[in-house]
Amino acid sequence: MDEITYEEVPELDQPYLIAGFEGWPNAAEVSSFSLQHLIDLLKAKRFASIPTEPFCQISLNRPVAVIKHGRLLELNLPGNHFYFAKDPIGRDLILFSGIEPHFRWSLFAERFLGLAQRFGVRQLFTLGGTYDYVPHTNPTVVSALYNHEELKEEILEAGLNLTEYAGPISIHTFLLEAARNRGIKAISLWGHAPQYLQARNIRVVYGVLDKLNELMKMEMDLSKLESASDFFDQQVNDLVKQDPKLQEIIKRLEEAHQKSDRPFSFHRKEEPKDDKVVYIQAFLKRQEDEEKRED
Repeated sequence: MDEITYEEVPELDQPYLIAGFEGWPNAAEVSSFSLQHLIDLLKAKRFASIPTEPFCQISLNRPVAVIKHGRLLELNLPGNHFYFAKDPIGRDLILFSGIEPHFRWSLFAERFLGLAQRFGVRQLFTLGGTYDYVPHTNPTVVSALYNHEELKEEILEAGLNLTEYAGPISIHTFLLEAARNRGIKAISLWGHAPQYLQARNIRVVYGVLDKLNELMKMEMDLSKLESASDFFDQQVNDLVKQDPKLQEIIKRLEEAHQKSDRPFSFHRKEEPKDDKVVYIQAFLKRQEDEEKRED
């Protein structure tokens, strides 16, 4: 079975490794878009890949093509790619953007963490997204789990919720345990997206990266993402104004959260009821297209 393929082997000094995955742990595209934003913001350069096919069912993550007038112009294959960059204060980073494996998790973790050990990774962060019964009008909820007791205090100091959960896990949790067995400290951050908003949630992405920024003391400039988050809020609020039923649902969620001090947990596998879900992606895309035409 193929090993990791390297395009180059960069010289890195005790880098941090930050990872995101498409698939089950990517509610509201929080995981995948967080990593894409970091890759773009830090101008990261790809240097290695884990082959996709040994770990993923290709029909669930199909290649994407661009075809015009009957001619194939572009074919993009899904991948598991490592990038390197420096953060704003000069520390080395490895960024991983990939697909949650559908099988052979132990072998995938061996490949993934083998690269981490090769480059002397000092700490692993994974970024995930989960749907939860939270109102979008409240501050974004970001929860965390960790694999080493020393990390608990810094998580609490950053104002993060400690995750409470029992049930099926994602590759994030599997990697945290595998990293612990290899002596690598790791934290998994989870952005909680409102269950009734089925779309890429820029607001939650911003919340997760803002907490990562604080935990790592990276001094990243997230002002553009914050502006995009504010605009996303505006779009959602405009949509909510048009739907009295949704307004009532949000009001009940707000009241429930005012009365509750519950630890935040995951609700990934609960099937949403049709009357509590708004598929706003088409609405947001329409708004985006209109803005482009105006420009």
